[in-house]
Amino acid sequence: MFKESVQLQRNVQALRDAWRPRDASRPDVAPLAEPTLEQIRSEHRPDPAKPHDEVTDPVGLCLWDVFSDNHEVIAADGRSVDIGSFRGASAFLDEHLTGGQDSGREGDYMRFYLGTVWIARRADLTPFYAMIFRRLRSLGADWVYHFPELYVTELAASEPGTAQSTSYSVSQSAAAELSAQQRQAGSTRLCAQIEKMNASAREEAMDEQPPATVRAYRQVYGRDPRGWPPA
Repeated sequence: MFKESVQLQRNVQALRDAWRPRDASRPDVAPLAEPTLEQIRSEHRPDPAKPHDEVTDPVGLCLWDVFSDNHEVIAADGRSVDIGSFRGASAFLDEHLTGGQDSGREGDYMRFYLGTVWIARRADLTPFYAMIFRRLRSLGADWVYHFPELYVTELAASEPGTAQSTSYSVSQSAAAELSAQQRQAGSTRLCAQIEKMNASAREEAMDEQPPATVRAYRQVYGRDPRGWPPA
């Protein structure tokens, strides 16, 4: 728990550093303080044993990793198996695992959201993934790997003329045009920076052992999945 807390804090700090404007006139933001082992010990409260949940939850999280996270499960007839978006997939799995006990209940879209991202370092999850892939192979299904990457979504401003003003100001129009140009320049720089981060992450991935999903796929199918190694 201590290692996970420290890693989470460092990830947040890295994102803050990446998004912080590089403007010498602005004061630096103090870095986040890393948690201490003593702090984690003082805040920890042991949970009672729940054998059913301790088996069900990891399976659900691993299913999310296989069916979601931008990966693709291909059915025997060639169709892509879609169980929803990131949150939609979590809701689908949760609703299925409840066994229809409450017909009026909607799936919990946060129960399996982001899969094993928080527990992947606790143990080797390869046996879980291998079990899932054995089931898929028995159905004639296949799996396509997609390397996780960061993306930028830009919300376009309203097109000129879509909202008419009662008055027109040359100065306001010029200021709006300058602001749009600055936003575009900032977006271009951000996209370039993120693409550089993605390329670096792909290179680092090739220096490490493949993820547990890929290792499990190799065990079951005897080859690498499509999409691995990442281009």
